[in-house]
Amino acid sequence: MPISKAKRWLKKALLRSSILRTASRFAPSAAVVLMYHSIAEDERATEHILGVSRGRTSFEAHMETLARHFSPVSIEDVAQFAESGRQLPPRAVAVTFDDGFADNYDIALPILNRYGVPATFYIMVDAVANGALPWYCRIRFAFSTTAKSDWSNPTSNQKYTFRSPMERKAVMTAAWESAAKMTGKQQQDFVSGIEKSLEIEPVKGRNGFMLTWDEVRALKKAGHIIGAHTLSHPNLAQVSEWEARCEIVGSRDTLEKEMGEPVEHFSYPHPALNPQWSSLTHDITREAGFKSAVLTTPGPVRTGDDPLALRRIGTPADLDQFTWNLQCTFLGRSS
Repeated sequence: MPISKAKRWLKKALLRSSILRTASRFAPSAAVVLMYHSIAEDERATEHILGVSRGRTSFEAHMETLARHFSPVSIEDVAQFAESGRQLPPRAVAVTFDDGFADNYDIALPILNRYGVPATFYIMVDAVANGALPWYCRIRFAFSTTAKSDWSNPTSNQKYTFRSPMERKAVMTAAWESAAKMTGKQQQDFVSGIEKSLEIEPVKGRNGFMLTWDEVRALKKAGHIIGAHTLSHPNLAQVSEWEARCEIVGSRDTLEKEMGEPVEHFSYPHPALNPQWSSLTHDITREAGFKSAVLTTPGPVRTGDDPLALRRIGTPADLDQFTWNLQCTFLGRSS
């Protein structure tokens, strides 16, 4: 039997046994935070634009699994568990969404409510306010659909030629890395320059990809948490202190104005480059009054962890792999 098939068989056998669940009872108490972005009817249909979608069927299977075999909790619960040791139910899992895609309301919300799963929606303020795709999606769309095969990066004066899928991915990553160091108008001008250079018509604002403010408020009214995800989605560890402060505090202020209440939870964007946070950005989130901040660094959350640096794990579409990742994370092991 090939090694990959043997591994899959072993995973399935372990998942269907009680071994992992029994082992987790002897591991230190922990919670797991899940990270989603977009939930599409068919993720393949939006791959060239969004690239961060999970399909409706996969997502519903995930939520059903959480409701049946785990204990869905809120990010507020997890933050209090990390900070003060507040007791959580066994196998506590929090669900989070980044950016503010419209399908969070159209597709994800009914599924979450059906299974009684609370979620936190971290809003990229500029994208929702303008109805425009996040810049990393615009870059993906430009490089995925252009007929051209070369691009010059104005920030480095480096010229790229891309003819194979691997080369195309490499140049797209280089563009993401440049844009991740920018905020606001500079970032928008850079992305517009890519679209012009690659002769791509930009995806217009108010195209239905992003939530409206009324939908954001409806998510809150349905019992879910609204959090901040900066204004323009830079890598906060890669920009100046002034820019980081504007992005963090500015997103909180705008959301509080729109929501009419305090916004107390934050998600660090991680569009490209490492690290995604620093001691400086940590201090800014604390000064801004956030109770929690989530990362893209994988791992469990345990009592004593910093609530302003909570780890999260990704969510593979395959249900067995999804469940395996959850089980391994509770045990403190890499999936």
